[in-house]
Amino acid sequence: MLTKTIFILVDTLVIFELIYVIRALKKFDTAACTWLKRAMIAANVAILANIFVACSHSSGFAEISYGLYFASIDWILYFLSGFCMHYTEHYKFHKRFYLPMAVIISADTLSIFLNSIFKHVFYIYETVYSGEVFYQTGYYPVFYIHLGLSYFLVLLSFLFIIHKMFTTYGIYRKRYVLIFFVLLVVILLNLLYIALSLVLDASVIFYGFAGSFIYLSITSLVPRTLMNSSIVMAVNDMNEGLILFDINQNLIYSNAYSINKFKHMLVKENFNFYSEPIVSVVDSLKHQGTRFGDTSYVTVAENGDLRHFNIRYNKILDKKNREIGTYFLIDDNTEQIRYLQELTEAREVADNANKAKSQFLANMSHEIRTPLNSVLGMNEMILRTTMDPQLIEYAQNIKSSGDTLLSLINDILDFSKIEANKMEVTPEDYKPHDILNQCYSYFEQMAVSKNLALEIEVDEDIPSVLSGDDKKIKQILINIISNAIKYTREGGVTIKAGFDRLSEDTINLSLIITDTGMGIAKKDISHLFDAFMRVNEKQNATIQGTGLGLAITKELTNLMNGNIVVDSILGVGSSFKVSIPQKIVDNTPSGKFEKEKIEIKHKYHETFRAPEADILVVDDVLVNLKVVTALLKKTELRIDTATGGREAMEKCNQKKYDVILLDHRMPEPDGIATFKVISQEGLNTETPVIVLTANAINGAEAEYLSIGFDDYLSKPIRSEDLESTLLKYIPADKVTLVEE
Repeated sequence: MLTKTIFILVDTLVIFELIYVIRALKKFDTAACTWLKRAMIAANVAILANIFVACSHSSGFAEISYGLYFASIDWILYFLSGFCMHYTEHYKFHKRFYLPMAVIISADTLSIFLNSIFKHVFYIYETVYSGEVFYQTGYYPVFYIHLGLSYFLVLLSFLFIIHKMFTTYGIYRKRYVLIFFVLLVVILLNLLYIALSLVLDASVIFYGFAGSFIYLSITSLVPRTLMNSSIVMAVNDMNEGLILFDINQNLIYSNAYSINKFKHMLVKENFNFYSEPIVSVVDSLKHQGTRFGDTSYVTVAENGDLRHFNIRYNKILDKKNREIGTYFLIDDNTEQIRYLQELTEAREVADNANKAKSQFLANMSHEIRTPLNSVLGMNEMILRTTMDPQLIEYAQNIKSSGDTLLSLINDILDFSKIEANKMEVTPEDYKPHDILNQCYSYFEQMAVSKNLALEIEVDEDIPSVLSGDDKKIKQILINIISNAIKYTREGGVTIKAGFDRLSEDTINLSLIITDTGMGIAKKDISHLFDAFMRVNEKQNATIQGTGLGLAITKELTNLMNGNIVVDSILGVGSSFKVSIPQKIVDNTPSGKFEKEKIEIKHKYHETFRAPEADILVVDDVLVNLKVVTALLKKTELRIDTATGGREAMEKCNQKKYDVILLDHRMPEPDGIATFKVISQEGLNTETPVIVLTANAINGAEAEYLSIGFDDYLSKPIRSEDLESTLLKYIPADKVTLVEE
């Protein structure tokens, strides 16, 4: 009884083991695993039948149990052959084989179960062993047909496994060898049971071990071996170094990259935790107040070049977060360091070039504006004093050419501001109608002189007051309208203003300028906003301009988060659409646009007289002193002049002035040094000082005001600007306003 109990207990444990493996195989969605799972289910049936044999108390029950056992063996071998075909990748053979063989196995199973009726396969007899009764089987010839079918399936499986053993290599050969020997042991044990006529088939116990071993082989042992081999190859191939130490700081691994970079160190037999680069990295991290982290390391290569590395030192943890070793991850960033150095040098070169360019622009602006101030100033005096029509015409032409030259200089300076990112948006409240009227007033005479129509169309629902940088919007309009008039010979220019509502308090202001000019070729439109670029240069050679106007327009539009779109047909005309987001201040509709009457400019008339006021004008260029004196003649101001800083200081020590106009660039001392002296010494420490300079480069005005100057005027000076600025600082009790 003890023998049967032990046998049943062991068989039961094997059943549970196979159930666990069957459940584990569900995770693997492959045909090979599916067939292996079926084989294990059949093995469980065989083991269960074997238990029934051991528990049999009659020959009839034993006969049924043996029939179930023999039939399940058929299906075990059938499913194992399917597994072997899929595992060895003989898919086409299996596709032809599995259905006919299933029919044959089913017929054999039926024949085995009919044994209880026909007694044609096996018979039952009793054997007494150790005082216990066991039921065993004797075999008829038909049984050996069943046995031959079973071993045909075994042989088929072996053939596929052996074929793969000789056609593959490495770890893949090992997995086929393992499966071959597992199957061989199962068959030998089964043959041993039959040959020795054992009272119980103990070979089924090995089914569980065999199934588990095959499962581990295909799902764990081989993949893990493959993974380990792949990881080693990948680590050796990676473009980073890896050095591993155990918990006792013994070197256990260094990949090919590390050996290549530090071969003069790592190849030494005594390389350890206190060798380079390890010791330097650890010490560097200690100085940083930490044990682990990243640090830089520099060494000299065999060719004498410096090599820069970034090395990470960190600990290796097990599953319970216990430290079991450390690693060094090494990245050679020499090229990156060199690239950054080259980039820094290139940036310094670019910065120096930019500073040189800015200095050049400042110098050129000053050098051009200084004589231009004299030309336009003296020309203004000719216009004021002469009555000769011919001279007036000549002077007007000089004034027009001077204004054009000044416009070109201003374009270059504006572009310089944009390049330096010094152009800022200054929002103010404004009326759209006012901007349009100002543009109309500015260009009406230009359009009339070319017999062109200048029309303005405005959406009557546009909000009456908006908030935005109206000066920049006006500059955008002026640049585009100026171009439209310059490049249009007949027809006219139309300005349309509209809007799209973006939210309750924001609109997209739409400005469309359309002309009937010469148009732009499609290939040139993409270059239209390029700096210093003028399309169709030969045809437009007689038209003045720097090629910066539209480049500045584009940048100003972008600065205000707007966009500009160009549509043009060569020979027909062009259309520029500018859209700029603007805040609504007053949502009341502007109503119908009314052109303001253009006031005809009268001959010069002074705006004030101040015969009791004293001013000092300081400039090292005599003609500039004459220009200012002449421009202010009718104001009756008492004007003193000085041709340098020292003379100005002497005069300021002798006399109290109401206003001082001071040039910047003079021989020693210059205007700034002179200002610092007269604002601290003498009689004019409280006198308003206005810098009158040809320096109009980006940021000049803010720089002068930060030094302490009360105001800023740039050359060439306009008489109206000069008078309006002086009027702000001359004591009111000394001024008499003059009405026209």
